[in-house]
Amino acid sequence: MEMDKHLLGGITALDLSEGVSGPYCAKLLAGMGAEVIKVEAPGVGEASRREGPFFGDVPHPEGSALHLYLNTGKKSVTLDLDSERGADALRRLAQSSDVLIESAAPGRMEGLGLGYDALAASNPGLVYVSITPFGQTGLYRDYQGSDIVAQAMGALMHTVGLPDREPLKIGGSVVLYAVGTAAFSGAMLALYARDFTGEGQHVDVSAMEAITVAQIHASIHHQFGRIPARRESALVRTTDGWVSPGLEIGVKEDIWAKVCDLMGVPELADDPAFSTREARREHQQDVLAIVGEWAAAQAKEDIYHTLQGMRTIAGYVADVKDLLDSGQLNARDFFQNIEHPHVGTATYPGEPIRVSGHAWRHERAPLLGEHNGEILGGRLGLSKAEIAETVDSDRRDHE
Repeated sequence: MEMDKHLLGGITALDLSEGVSGPYCAKLLAGMGAEVIKVEAPGVGEASRREGPFFGDVPHPEGSALHLYLNTGKKSVTLDLDSERGADALRRLAQSSDVLIESAAPGRMEGLGLGYDALAASNPGLVYVSITPFGQTGLYRDYQGSDIVAQAMGALMHTVGLPDREPLKIGGSVVLYAVGTAAFSGAMLALYARDFTGEGQHVDVSAMEAITVAQIHASIHHQFGRIPARRESALVRTTDGWVSPGLEIGVKEDIWAKVCDLMGVPELADDPAFSTREARREHQQDVLAIVGEWAAAQAKEDIYHTLQGMRTIAGYVADVKDLLDSGQLNARDFFQNIEHPHVGTATYPGEPIRVSGHAWRHERAPLLGEHNGEILGGRLGLSKAEIAETVDSDRRDHE
């Protein structure tokens, strides 16, 4: 039998989430072929539509770079879930959906009659993914969080920065994307289990726990007598940036002499302060000072290819231009140009996961409410007047 073009073809997911983690989880589902319906607040849409930078530096709900990236391949419907009409429409959509992703505060969805138990009663196969800072239970369940809070509370920041300075946050929103990947993994595992049991599950994702798991080696070290500590950065400056030469532990003993010859310091090969990995780790800053003199007159990519050619674990610090020009990424057709009616053509990062025999869906993010007619009208059978009532942001049910 010929395989489906998309791995998750035939799967329908409802994305009620805001921020980064939930939308990224849903984006991965969409990329693998699931039909992902983004449920947004009428009139304003989800929060990422109001996050800059914006196309042309003009704030616009269709011009946010973050929104355009996080919502590729999805459809958009607008529902006021605080109204009975909107909540009822969501219940009906959930009856024929496979996955629901939400990031509301614990108890919020239950208060709307849209919690896991309520929706699973009419769709026992539903996989319901909840993403919160600390999980659905525990002492901190009602506390709020962010990327920096997750990095701090999960002990990641404890390992980043200079040893005699304050801990540092890793730049960007790396933790939020990692949490989104964890949520995606949980959703896929629950779908896999459903194939055997016929039953869906409530997937409870805690940002703190997702990062604590990533740092579990630090806890094990502590139990075995090694106190995790911040270390000096193992980087040296080049003519055009920075390189991690990997010479403290990333070079095999039989290669060290060749590296010393390359740098013009053959005498270091037999120096007991540098001749073993353990010695180079102990004298890391001395090693980097020597390497730095050699690297200062060379380009970072030249150093990278030279050292990698000698089978050392080296890398250079890439900027955005380096990524776009990367021979490796371009050889794999990683970047994709996608057309959007508001911003025109833009270049997007491609699939982070490749499955042989299955294509990745590269499609633009939806306009706000673009698929109201298709989903609410065509799927739920609502008339134009009923759609207008259902998506009304004035919440007439509360008047």
